[in-house]
Amino acid sequence: MHPVLFHISGFPVPSYGFLLALSFLAGVGLAVWGARRRELDPLAMLDVGIWIIVGAVIGARLYYVLLHFDGFRGDVLSVVNPFQKDRPGIGGLVSSGGFIGGILAAFLYLKIRGLPFPKYVDAIAPSVALGVCLTRIGCFLNGCCFGTGWDGPLAVSFPQGSAAGRFQEQVQVAGLHPSQLYESFGGLVILVLVLTAGPDWRRRDGLQFYMVIVLYAVLRFMVEFTRHYGAEEMFGPVTHNQVVCLVLFSLFGVLALRTFATGTGRVLA
Repeated sequence: MHPVLFHISGFPVPSYGFLLALSFLAGVGLAVWGARRRELDPLAMLDVGIWIIVGAVIGARLYYVLLHFDGFRGDVLSVVNPFQKDRPGIGGLVSSGGFIGGILAAFLYLKIRGLPFPKYVDAIAPSVALGVCLTRIGCFLNGCCFGTGWDGPLAVSFPQGSAAGRFQEQVQVAGLHPSQLYESFGGLVILVLVLTAGPDWRRRDGLQFYMVIVLYAVLRFMVEFTRHYGAEEMFGPVTHNQVVCLVLFSLFGVLALRTFATGTGRVLA
């Protein structure tokens, strides 16, 4: 666990913030490269990348606020302040909200510009998987989004002063599931799959993006079984994130099946 990755002139650079920024920058670069390969407008891809970044941050913050609404009563200004007060780094963001916000922002921008949604989001598809891979490494280094107690061969232990370490002491376990790394590795697998996709995927506009979302929904749904959550974050036997995963899987699964069956990506165009 290394919540502060390094210092610049005495200023701490948080691991999570650094990996989050890196995922956005690398993701935009990868999307521009994909746009050039598909003979799409690379400048438009830069613009949609900025929209996705803004939409993801807003969505992640709003989702967090909705989950912890009682904590913001009487302190409305804190809603727009995503920085932790007690430790360095960005806090108060939920990745599921960022995921939804980024998709909606991309759809809105492409609609306004009159650009084909399926073609452009296919260029973005590898960036989604890359973002999952990098940001979850940031979570692991930051010690957030930790797993439940486990004594298996891949179990990890966190310092006593961290939130994960205090949880270990509370439930008296020697180790935890490395849930962050499970999801990071899954993101890497999805990235390899989409970059090596066969011609059937590439011929059908939108299919690569839809399948990346479907695969991510499955990955996240499974990883959630190893994550630690408080009772307030559960909806019966499932977590709030698993509910989001079910919605994403259903929506984009239908789009993927329809696109594959019709051979066209003009589903959300």
